[in-house]
This record gives sequence, structure tokens and C-alpha cells, in this order.
Amino acid sequence: MNAQPSVPPIRRSALRGARALLFLGFLLFGLMLLVLPAPAATRAQTDATPTPLPLYALPDARINRAFSSSTLALAADGRTLVAANMINDSATLFIPAFDQIIAEIPVGRDPRSAAITPDSTRALIANRLDSSLSVIDISARAVVATIPLGGLWAYGVVGTDDTAYVSLMGSDQIAVVDLRSSSVRSLIDVPDAPAGLALWGDFLYVTHFWTGEVSLVYLPRARTFETVSTGVDTALFQSIELDITRGIAYLPQTRLNYGSPALTFDTTALPVVNVVGLRDLTLTRPARIALDTADQPVNMPFAVALDRFAQRLYVANAGSDSISVIDLNTGRARAHIPVGANPRGLLLNRDNTLLYVHNALDGTVTTIDTRLLQPIQVLPIIDLRLSLDVLLGAQLFHGATDPRLSADGWVSCATCHFDGMSDGRVWVGFPEGARNTPLLYQLPETVPYNWTGSWDELADVEHKVRSLQAGSGLLDSAPLPEPSGETLAGQSPDLDLLTNYLRSLQPPAATPSVSPQPFARGREVFAEQECAACHVGPAGTDLQGHDVGTGGRFDTPSLRWLWLSAPYFHDGSAVILRQVFELPSAHQLIYSVPPEDIDALVIFLQAFLNE
Repeated sequence: MNAQPSVPPIRRSALRGARALLFLGFLLFGLMLLVLPAPAATRAQTDATPTPLPLYALPDARINRAFSSSTLALAADGRTLVAANMINDSATLFIPAFDQIIAEIPVGRDPRSAAITPDSTRALIANRLDSSLSVIDISARAVVATIPLGGLWAYGVVGTDDTAYVSLMGSDQIAVVDLRSSSVRSLIDVPDAPAGLALWGDFLYVTHFWTGEVSLVYLPRARTFETVSTGVDTALFQSIELDITRGIAYLPQTRLNYGSPALTFDTTALPVVNVVGLRDLTLTRPARIALDTADQPVNMPFAVALDRFAQRLYVANAGSDSISVIDLNTGRARAHIPVGANPRGLLLNRDNTLLYVHNALDGTVTTIDTRLLQPIQVLPIIDLRLSLDVLLGAQLFHGATDPRLSADGWVSCATCHFDGMSDGRVWVGFPEGARNTPLLYQLPETVPYNWTGSWDELADVEHKVRSLQAGSGLLDSAPLPEPSGETLAGQSPDLDLLTNYLRSLQPPAATPSVSPQPFARGREVFAEQECAACHVGPAGTDLQGHDVGTGGRFDTPSLRWLWLSAPYFHDGSAVILRQVFELPSAHQLIYSVPPEDIDALVIFLQAFLNE
């Protein structure tokens, strides 16, 4: 056996000294890492320290959960759910696994979103038409506070144990609600039509219903720091789902092809799920999921739920009464699952084995086994109080599955007129020329219909069903009589149901508040310019057609809710209301009326309901 060479004592001492110095160096380096601040771009938020600017230092996913607004919320026990029932003005507490309804609790009018505080003691319900927040004590099964939000059209809600955030779609704000004092702490201004919310640490992500934009609100500063566009054609955007491990967000949307010179049923509206990177707030176009090719033509993708472990995305197609199951590794559908009427809310259970689907227009929740990709239960969760005729009409208005209403399931009435609103688009491809989408509120008071006034009854909507939506029609007659000819009302029960629903659409109860002095001066200008010669009465219309120099004879539009109906004129040539009085037409006032009086007139018209 060979002996190991000996190391002289002086060398052994030197080696020990070198090792000691090396260890000391590593120790000092480690201490420096502990005491020096991390770069701003990589520091993660903790519960105690606000995220520093810039805002792309995302919260630490290990200690910060994300919460997204939805019509459904799940309690900490993993089995109790709450649903916001828009058709019944109620919220339901229930346990699907036990087939058990705990309680259906009356709340405000038209509830659109539900949340449960992290401590699972309270449920929060955003009531759209009342613009209020109902706070439910879960153990008492009762509303313990109803909080007026001071804005218009409450829509999405998320929250912590002591603070709720509610989007106000009609007044372009986020209400910050103190749940301890049951009061609004502040209002944060955001861009147009905020709807869905996602809360992650100090970040509040806001969807904008008609523009397809996403805004980032930095809560420690209570202001909007950035807004990203997902394309000028995207809309119908009420849900956002965060993948906090990858730093991305999934956005179910509809692309409105309003610039197409030739509108066809299969090019009017395109269903997509867009993807945004949260680290730099940029749209990731290659990751976009075109649902018509990934799965099949569907109408109004409205909510998503993410299983980030299985890399699977569930998409609720509200107008198609179905769920698309998308494999994110391949970008293709694994399944297409029929559910109930107008699914608007999705929620996975804690281990992602069950998917709960809230069918908003039949008051049921479908439970889907995610291993089998099949429904295993349909649970009714309301005791219906709405007129059945109105409910059936709502299903016709929002649905694209009936071939009488839509060819191949592409387009529904709600695609352009969701909740009776205007999509804010000018559709250039109509045979008679470009047309601005009108509001659908209180239609019985504004006969005739269409910009040309060619429809003398609401049942003439059958013409739009057969042309734009390419449905076979709700009437048996073919060909269809010309508008303003034979009366169509009473010839088809389903057409009557649809028109009855159109009559039921609820407008906002108020307008944005304005200063009384310019409002009063605007009223005087309105009288001085004899605007009431055509815009007469509570609706602000004489129900007649006029040629005012905009390219033909067009029906006099109502002056109600002008703040919701931009752009203006039949062709949308006035992008904002002031341009009505600037562009060449009979309305042009800039050469005869002082600018400050025109500003006052605009204020008066925007608050016309207050007259």
C-alpha cells in the first residue's frame, strides 16, 4: 500500500488559513445580501411592506393570494358557495356536495357579483341597479348592511376582511368601502366602464367592458398607474383571471369587427381569450386563443377559470350555454360541455377536481367533474320571482344557440346591446351605410325605430335577426313582410317574448352629478336655440324624421342617457357630444354661441334626466 505524501506543517497551516479566509468571505457576502435592498424590479411584496415602484415587482405568489370578481364565491371550508342572482334580486348560500340550499337572501336590485371575505364571515354582493353593496353575515344568513356607493352601476366586487373594492361601471370609478364602518372610504377614478376586478396584494386589475382595456390601480396611492389596450375592437370584457405563478392574466373577450365593409354573421363578432403579461403589462398576441378555431364558434366568452397545475383553462361562453375546456399546452379544446342558460360565473374547488358553473338566466349551478369533463349535478339555487315570460325573452336576447336566432351560434342580440347598452361602435358594413349602435331603454316611448325610422313596432327586430344574425327567424313566414307593413306582433309567441324583454330593459335611475350653475345656464341655451322644437318632452324627441344636414333624413334620437351613447349622429361622426355643435349641420353653434355656453349646453344634455 502506497503511503500518502506528507504535507509540510507550514503548508497545512497556510491551507487552513486560506480555507478560513474563504469561509469568512462567503459569510460576509451572505450578510451583504441580507442587508442590501433587492433591486426594485425583483423585490416582492409582503403583507407589511407596500410594493415599491416601478409596479412590475409583482407580489410574492407564495404569501399573496389573488381574488377575482365573479357571480360565484367559495368559503374557506371549500364547500360553501354564494351566488349573486341577477334575475331574482337575491344571493344564495348553498353546498353543492350535499345538494343543499342554506338560504336565498334578498339583496339589492340586479346583483352582478359576489365575494366572501377571507375570514369567511361575510358575503359581499354588488347590486348593479341600486349601485349598492349588500353585506351578508354568513352565520346569521342575513343582510347586516346595505352600503350606498355614491356612483352608478355597481358591477364587480373583491375584498379583504376590512375593505371591499367595487367597480362602478356607469361612473368610471372604483369604490373603496370600509367594511367596519359600512361606508365608502374613497372613490378612485378609472377609464371608461370598469367591470371585472382582480385583487393581488397592492395591485387591483380592472377590466373595461366596452374598450377591452385593462387598468392597473396601485392601492397604496389610490390611483390608476397604467392602462393597456387589448385592441380597439375588443369588448364584452367582465372577467380577468390571474396566473400568479407565471405572472400572466387571461381575458375572455369578444372582438367586434365593426370596420368590416361587408357584415356577415360569421365575421361580426369573434370570440377570444387574450393574454397579458403582468410584469410589463403588455398584450401577448401569440398566446391569444381564438375560440372559434381552438374549439368551435361560440358567443360571448364571459368568464374563465384556470387550473394552473394541469395547464387547463375553462371558458364560460355566455351566449352559447357551454364551457370550452382549453389545453394551454396545445392551445386546443379538450372538451366542449353544454350547461344551462347564459353561464356567467366559473369557480374551481380547492383541488381543481370540480368546476362550478353559474347559469345566470335559469338560476342553476352546474357541477362538472374535471377528471371526466362531464356534468355530474345541476342544482336549482333560486325560487324564481321574475315573470317567466321576461326570463324566456332574456334567454332569447342573450342566446346564440337557437338557429332561428343565429347561424352557427356566432351572434346574439346582446353582442351589441348587452344590458340594453350601446357598444359604442359605428358599424360601417350595413347596406344603407354606417350606423351608430343605439341604446335600447324605454323603447315604447320612442317609436319608430332604426335611424331611418323604418320600423313601426318592436317586432320588426325580426328583420335584424334574419339579416345580421342570419337566423332563420322566429316567424314561420318567408319571405318576411317589409317593415312598417303587416303587423308582426302576435304572430309568433317567441317573437313576442323577445319584444317583451326589450320593453323590460332597465336604464340607470340617475345621471352623473353636475354643477347646478352650468346646468341651469345650459337649460337656458337649450331654450334660446329652440332645441325643443324637435327634442320635446321627457324623452327629448318628437318621434319624427328630419334632415339636419348629416346625409339624409333620420329619426330624432332621444336626449336621455347621452352620457352613455357616444358617439353621436347616425354615423357616429361626432365622437364627443360637443362636436355635435361644432361639425357642419343644423346643430352647428360654434359661430353663433359663446364657447362657455356650448359647454353649459353639453352639461345640461348629459344630465337631461335631471330636468
